[in-house]
Amino acid sequence: MYIFSMENPFFRFVGKVTDLVWLNILTLICALPVVTAGAAFTAMYRVLIKMAVGEEGTVTSVFFKEFKGSLKKATPVWMLAFCVLVVLLSNAYLIYQGALDKLGGLFIPAGISIGLILIFVIVFLQYFFAILSRYKTDVKNAARNAALLIFAFFPKTVCILIISFLPVVLMMTSNYFVWFWFLYGFSFSGYFIAMIIGSIFTGLEEKEEKAGA
Repeated sequence: MYIFSMENPFFRFVGKVTDLVWLNILTLICALPVVTAGAAFTAMYRVLIKMAVGEEGTVTSVFFKEFKGSLKKATPVWMLAFCVLVVLLSNAYLIYQGALDKLGGLFIPAGISIGLILIFVIVFLQYFFAILSRYKTDVKNAARNAALLIFAFFPKTVCILIISFLPVVLMMTSNYFVWFWFLYGFSFSGYFIAMIIGSIFTGLEEKEEKAGA
């Protein structure tokens, strides 16, 4: 009967939710050493983009295949970005605590600068990991294209930024969302980001195919 078929919208929805929970757990485990977090996020985006564009593939096999393949490429960029994030967040915390009041008139410009750089790094990483997961390219080209996509698709970049910060905002409003983050934090928000980036990739790929025809 159709009601018990896996093609039933309800079962497809439950299956996708289950996949997102499992993907989030895999990402958390592989990102725990911190050093391997870049490869973990790249592998996560590999799975999510395949889900978003309707491509087939089991979560576990696709994840670990990409995780192993992207360790050398993703790790250096991730570690550099991680160090930058630590410095930025440390300074942001000091500003929040009033420890940098001695900056005087530079207090507000410094805060704005830190915020803008923080936003750029976070969005850049989303595009960078997605590009690495989707295309066979070197780190230099992936980084350059990630920076270009930020401004070439600025309205979508703003959407990505909002989605990226939404889990953090939710956790700040209630402790109950900490459990939600544990189950869905990376994969749930990442899925919607993957839908946006996936649409960008699909559009660019179609243009390239038409140009080559």
